[in-house]
Amino acid sequence: MQLENLTPFLGTEVKGIDLREPVSDADFAVLRDALNQRSVLLFRGQSINESQHVAFSRRFGTLLGHVLTQFLKKEHPEVYVLSNVSENGKPIGNHKEGWNWHSDLSYKAEPSMGALLYALEVPPVEGDTFFASMHAAYDALDDDMKARIRHLTATHSYANYYGKAFADRNPLTPEQLAATPDVVHPLVRTHPETGRLSLYVGEDVVKQIDGLPAEESVALLAELNAHAISPEFSYRHKWLAGDLLVWDNRCTMHRATPYDDNMYRRVMHRTTVAGDRPF
Repeated sequence: MQLENLTPFLGTEVKGIDLREPVSDADFAVLRDALNQRSVLLFRGQSINESQHVAFSRRFGTLLGHVLTQFLKKEHPEVYVLSNVSENGKPIGNHKEGWNWHSDLSYKAEPSMGALLYALEVPPVEGDTFFASMHAAYDALDDDMKARIRHLTATHSYANYYGKAFADRNPLTPEQLAATPDVVHPLVRTHPETGRLSLYVGEDVVKQIDGLPAEESVALLAELNAHAISPEFSYRHKWLAGDLLVWDNRCTMHRATPYDDNMYRRVMHRTTVAGDRPF
């Protein structure tokens, strides 16, 4: 197993490992440390089935489902499908998901620790995924801004996100709304394994910064979001079939990019690892 950094601040490619086989405890300890330090791990050229995907994912922790249960695999409900493909007149996965900057499940009281996204079919052009290091973004703030935001909180809202991202879809059901009430999280969160600080923001899903006048909240959110996704903190991943990406939601944001969904198919499988309450 060899590790090669993708950028100076974010991402490591892991080579020489076949995820169809169980990963030894010693090798997994190296991977876990690399994820804590580098936030994103890339495994290229993998050929795993759903069972192997789930088994490797469970090494990182308990797995979660998704509120959009129609896009979960029946045989392995831990696997959430992202796709533009339809079969028998029904979409097999969620499409146009995650085109804004976000950290997965930040709208939950205990957001996910991380996710593992596996590419089965990808378009030859576009359809990339951007990642941004929230550690690097926080570290680059000046001391006055760090002091200003250090103890502020923000309200994260799935209903707010869904209403903006999927205005052309059916509204959330009462059951889905009940399962995703608004939650409050710190604007600066502490990584529970390393102790490093990072920004905890996001587009659309963060409804407001609590305790501030509405105009000041909107302006500060816009400023922090724009800062967080600066190119110097970002990595653009160009997908190949067989890629598996693992990322740490506690200290990154990411977003998908559009592609020609009339010409090309895209099929991705994602598992989600449970986390704990941000502090």
